[in-house]
Amino acid sequence: MLASRNAHKARELERLLPGWTIEALVADGWPEETGDTYESNARIKAEFGRVVLGPGATVIGEDSGLEVDALGGRPGIYSARYAPEGAPAIAKLLGELDGIDDRGARYVSELVCITPRGEFRGTGTLTGRIAREPRGHEGFGYDPVFVPDGEAESVAELGDAWKERHSHRARAARALLAALALTLLVAGCGGSDKTGTRVLQRFFAAGPVARKLGTRFPHKPGTLPCTVNDGGKTVQATCATEVSLVKPDKAVVTLTEAWNHGAKAHTWFFFIRRDGSVQSVVQEGSPSPVTTTTK
Repeated sequence: MLASRNAHKARELERLLPGWTIEALVADGWPEETGDTYESNARIKAEFGRVVLGPGATVIGEDSGLEVDALGGRPGIYSARYAPEGAPAIAKLLGELDGIDDRGARYVSELVCITPRGEFRGTGTLTGRIAREPRGHEGFGYDPVFVPDGEAESVAELGDAWKERHSHRARAARALLAALALTLLVAGCGGSDKTGTRVLQRFFAAGPVARKLGTRFPHKPGTLPCTVNDGGKTVQATCATEVSLVKPDKAVVTLTEAWNHGAKAHTWFFFIRRDGSVQSVVQEGSPSPVTTTTK
């Protein structure tokens, strides 16, 4: 359950978290957002959702905002209260920036997920600039006037498919998935038994990306020595495979390349079904080197 009255955010998060069903919380007596950070406001919402739904519920609180350089970071955490969402808020923002050439800005999203197993967080940002006038019809909020770095079009012009890959909320969702995956691995949800090995075999046979990775990573939980090309130099490394089985039919496959005596590492978290099909993938750590051989 998303502790928000914004149905747009619930639908967007559901697309960003494959395999999850997310609904906006319907409740009375919403608390004031009295926090001084996005994280604290997201936590206030998530904790309210747990009060409404009970301690066994999984609730996500989200807080996000638009920080504009020329306005000293405003509206920031007050973005939702800056003006009524949509055209009124955009008109007020463009009015404040009238005649100002510094249009730098960034979107920020913070997710706090409270589950019976604990609390998890994900943070995402998207830098860009504020356009002179609204353009495009997809998205919501300030999307018609926010132009991401490296793009010529506004987020509303780039569309929902682009947002699912690149938005601040997409980046926060990937960070949240990575945090959840790490917890599953630390908790030891299985993976050293025959079932885990069968899941890994299906995963490495399921698609071109997995098959390519399977040429250098072990097909059962464990580690193999390998060499990688790091900055033009061939260095010794290790390629490690782990699997966590998540009932009833999900699993997390974690592949880690570590080199420079463990000082550098790149990790893939593959969220899969037990038939090996990939639902989503998160990458964390140092930029991935080119693995040259597996011994």
